[in-house]
Amino acid sequence: MDFNEQPNTTPTLANDGKGFSIAALVLGIVGVVGVIISLLPFAVYVTSACAILGIIFGALGRIKCKAATGRSSGLATAGLVLGIIGTSLSIVGLVCNIACTVAACSVL
Repeated sequence: MDFNEQPNTTPTLANDGKGFSIAALVLGIVGVVGVIISLLPFAVYVTSACAILGIIFGALGRIKCKAATGRSSGLATAGLVLGIIGTSLSIVGLVCNIACTVAACSVL
């Protein structure tokens, strides 16, 4: 045994899905709040993309956390639910945006 040899102290990173869970929660919150308070028409497009990404990251976070720990993460579930709510609200916002545009163009 060589005493001059340094032990391997590099930490191994466990991919337990916490990053996906946090990203899903943040994007879900941005999606819901952004759709509710969006005053500019193009903001609905940005917040709908955030809500859709919240759904994707929420599903990935649940899968990775369940594989690593045996149970799903509450953050991932909350992000998934908020992403679904944000997506449904953004669809309503997009329909209203299109209807208002058609009504404004028909008046001219």
